[in-house]
Amino acid sequence: MDLELLAILLKNLGPENPSTVHLALELSLYFLSFFGPLLASLIVLKKRSFKASLSFIFSGKKDSWPYLLIFGGALIAIFVLAAGGRMIANALVISPLMFIISIILSGGLEEFGWRSFLQPALEKKFSFLPASLITGIIWAIWHIPLWFYDRLQDRSQYSFPLFIVTCIILAIWLAALYKKTQSAFICNLFHSLFNTLNLVVIGISQSVFSLDFSQINPFFYLGGIPILTLYSIYLGYQTDKRKNISSD
Repeated sequence: MDLELLAILLKNLGPENPSTVHLALELSLYFLSFFGPLLASLIVLKKRSFKASLSFIFSGKKDSWPYLLIFGGALIAIFVLAAGGRMIANALVISPLMFIISIILSGGLEEFGWRSFLQPALEKKFSFLPASLITGIIWAIWHIPLWFYDRLQDRSQYSFPLFIVTCIILAIWLAALYKKTQSAFICNLFHSLFNTLNLVVIGISQSVFSLDFSQINPFFYLGGIPILTLYSIYLGYQTDKRKNISSD
């Protein structure tokens, strides 16, 4: 977050027509800030060597991929059906690029802190759902600087309280996905898919962050989101129940 604040200061204190060097420094600070949760988790968990860091990043159960397909497929179905299949121009070209950027330079990187460290730590004191709610709220608050940095995206028209709700719902989905896979990298991919779909599927971004359903079919959107959320809660508690039974 501190790096994002520096980027905000550079933008607001800098010239109206910044130089290439100024913009490069600004954007570098902005993108580096997304590494914060990953670096913090590596430090706290004492993953000091390169090998230990790679093992942490790519760890997970062997049967993880079917759950990514379930969650990813459900998300694609909800968004695409709600939008009637409408996507922005050149979506097939833009989507892979946006997906890769999210995996290595933006949103997906957060998962190594929130899901592989904070969520499990909270679940030592709380059950699955309360831990997910707390993680979602903290996660949303961490994003506050984005409302003050509009170089890449203007979020001023988005409701922050609604963004908190979105983060909580996503936190429940991602917590369940992590619980079943033990893979923050799988969560990274799902998070990146969510970010990409928001950018390329017409009307989704407005519906997610502004409750504007003028460009989508609310039946599929408001029907699909609760179903995936309830499924995630079921998976979370079912996994805990099985774990408790096996440990008895």
